[in-house]
Amino acid sequence: MALSNAERQKRFRARRDVQAQTNPNTLERALLQEVERCERGELSDQERIGLADRLADLAMDFQRRAIRISKMAVRVRTGENHPLQR
Repeated sequence: MALSNAERQKRFRARRDVQAQTNPNTLERALLQEVERCERGELSDQERIGLADRLADLAMDFQRRAIRISKMAVRVRTGENHPLQR
């Protein structure tokens, strides 16, 4: 069954919105806005703790990504059969 143009557009917009919400830059920007609210004293203690947890999780994700990219760089520099790769 073929979709109408309106249905296709609706599905496209839904996929685009999901991708935008899971984009690391978008997540980081949203967290930075929350940090600004925290610095102005607009968050409760529970909200601050939740924000700190989300920031720590994001930092760990960035660290894991950096390690993975660093390993790729070493592999590219030295080649697959290099002794450092064993």
